[in-house]
Amino acid sequence: MASLHKRIARMRRNPRNVSWVELAGVCDALFGKPVRITGSHRIYDVRWSASRLLVLQPRGSSAKPYQVRQVLQAIDELGHHNGHT
Repeated sequence: MASLHKRIARMRRNPRNVSWVELAGVCDALFGKPVRITGSHRIYDVRWSASRLLVLQPRGSSAKPYQVRQVLQAIDELGHHNGHT
C-alpha cells in the first residue's frame, strides 16, 4: 500500500479519482476512527476545523470529489493546528 503522503498527494492531483476505501483509510489514519457510522455514512470529529464534523458517504466504490476536497481542507487545517505548514 502506498504511503500516506503519496496517497494524499494523489488525492490532491485528482480528487475525482479516489476510491472510497482509500479516502476512508486516509481519514482513519489521520483523524482516528469515525465517531459514528450510520448506514453508509462515516462521521469524523475534526474539532480543529471550522466544519467540526466530516460526514462522508460513498458513491458506489468511489469517493465524492467534493468530500475529497473537504478531507484535504481538514488535513491542511490539521497541519496548521499542529504547527506544521
